[in-house]
Amino acid sequence: MTNQQVRVITGARLHFGLLDTQPPYGGVGVMIDSPATEVVVRRSQRYRPCAKETERIDAIVRRFAAFANLKGLPPCEMQVLQRPDPHTGRGSGTQLSMAVAEALCLLFQVRCNREDLAFHVAARGKRSAVGIHGYFAGGLIFEESMETADLNPIRERVSVPHAWCVAMFRSRRTVPTVSGDLEQNQFNQLPPATSELRDELRCLASEQLTTAIQREDFASFTDAVHRYNRASGMLFESVQNGPYNGPAVTRLVDSLIDRGAKGVGQSSWGPTVFAWFETRQEAEYFVRTRSNAEHEEVQFAAPKNEPRTVHEGQR
Repeated sequence: MTNQQVRVITGARLHFGLLDTQPPYGGVGVMIDSPATEVVVRRSQRYRPCAKETERIDAIVRRFAAFANLKGLPPCEMQVLQRPDPHTGRGSGTQLSMAVAEALCLLFQVRCNREDLAFHVAARGKRSAVGIHGYFAGGLIFEESMETADLNPIRERVSVPHAWCVAMFRSRRTVPTVSGDLEQNQFNQLPPATSELRDELRCLASEQLTTAIQREDFASFTDAVHRYNRASGMLFESVQNGPYNGPAVTRLVDSLIDRGAKGVGQSSWGPTVFAWFETRQEAEYFVRTRSNAEHEEVQFAAPKNEPRTVHEGQR
């Protein structure tokens, strides 16, 4: 029986930092279970634009129609039931784009490999492939920079202990975000990483970060996360005025460290700042006793070691 609808649920992505400011970049990040992205695509008499993220989703639909050699837009309607706030450093654009692209392919039974889905339908992965690999595999992803590939391959993928918890902090004050043309302009101004810094980042990723996770050594993991994130942030010093994006994020990072938080860093361009805890209870206790609710917004998440969830069927 032909599917009448497809529902895709995926997590969010924290990015610990790139290996370089120039293609093919490379980097490290981790999938978390919240805030989730959930998309439903249903068959209809004609294409009905989505009420949310209309411009982004319409572009994906047009690319899908071209990829599938359709004469017009696919007869469907879609809903974005939940997703993170955009441009907060949690990979919401990639997760939404991948979910919509895959749902369309499944609903209309169009065969598409993962690289084509990401690169040609979703149009993601040109700078970082962490969120794409995380969408399909979950866990912590170390993507290697490879000049001959459209999509950087996974160098290492490891499952993060599920009991560990990440708390995500954002200042309640308005903090400038970086995306689109502004992001590209920032990259255009950046010098490439030195070979010494690239080697340091690779060493931190492969010999300390992933090894600590495999050993379930929380102290070594949080130390490696903070060091990797700060070192990668220095690639952007000339446009951020330091390892973190602006004074508000820098103050938040420093404040969390002063309060005793571990594994503190900035995800992507921010403004989300993360800190890691061995358990959810420890994270909640920290926020209850050492956080300032008046100035900080906090969310908790667990590592997501599973791929996205797909439900196909009738309405």
